[in-house]
Amino acid sequence: MKPYIVKERCSAQPDICPPIKECPVKAVSYIEDEDEPIGGRIEIDLLKCNGCGICVDVCCGHCIEMRDE
Repeated sequence: MKPYIVKERCSAQPDICPPIKECPVKAVSYIEDEDEPIGGRIEIDLLKCNGCGICVDVCCGHCIEMRDE
């Protein structure tokens, strides 16, 4: 299983996003994107991700879910 971001729930605040700080393999990051309503998005690099699920546990907005690939 791999993490999936439910964008409708994510406030994409890089300064307060626990998964960015807590991911042991640094697979979670903030991407600036003018096409996004708030100027950016949180993204998970699935090539780096080891499927540990820490991002799901620490996400304060419950925006990340583990799903079958």
